[in-house]
Amino acid sequence: MASLKGPFTFTGSIGNIRSYYDRKKKCYILATKGGSTKEMIENNPSFARTRENMNEFKACGIWASQLRKSLLPIAQLHTGYYFAEIVALAKRIQKHDDINVRGIRSLLSSRDSNLLTMIEFNRVHSFDRVFSSFYEVQLSDDKQTVTLRIPDFKPFSRLSWPNKFSSYRISLVIAQLPDYLYSEEDKLYNPVQKNMEQLTVSAFSAWRPNDTVVEDIVLQASFAEPALQIPGTTVIVAMGVEISSLAPASNGNESSYFGTMKIVECFV
Repeated sequence: MASLKGPFTFTGSIGNIRSYYDRKKKCYILATKGGSTKEMIENNPSFARTRENMNEFKACGIWASQLRKSLLPIAQLHTGYYFAEIVALAKRIQKHDDINVRGIRSLLSSRDSNLLTMIEFNRVHSFDRVFSSFYEVQLSDDKQTVTLRIPDFKPFSRLSWPNKFSSYRISLVIAQLPDYLYSEEDKLYNPVQKNMEQLTVSAFSAWRPNDTVVEDIVLQASFAEPALQIPGTTVIVAMGVEISSLAPASNGNESSYFGTMKIVECFV
């Protein structure tokens, strides 16, 4: 490897030489092409561990994508590189599989559903720093309706935002998340039930003024069919808080503003 100096610089390849800019060293680097080929990685016995890691990591990406799609109704409240954190959590859950061998370990989020509430979707405005009021979440006996209750809520003292705001609203999103199992027949990971991201249901409160009035907030969202009918599924409940500088009368229910969100409860 050598550094490139002189009146002519470039990035890309010429023959067997490639050039790229190293931001840490702040110079152009010249290096010969090399590394492992795709054929070697797929077939060489020395790359067996690499193939195992690649196979499991693929499952983590699929699971993380499933979770992200399930929470699309409040996607505007995500900030930063939250997806990488979800993938990292998926790998952590996958490592808890002590039955299957490395390379085909299952991703059983239903067994570690408590970990889902630890995901930080907004590192700029953490939900736990913004929202500091008591709330409770309940799943109905028929497994269809989730109820979010925030009793005696006073926004002026229970919502902390760095900038002055005039109104807020609360959102509730419920979704169903499947476990992922490796199929020897298909040679890939499959969910215990497909297309569960399409079962997402959301509910939003009206825009309310940021004042000292105390009120009870109740939101409900219902699945079309009872949830948790298949082993290996989890009902996730996410809560969002949206902040606006506009008065409640100026806000429409479809507007996107600043805010934050969190998975507040899981049912298995």
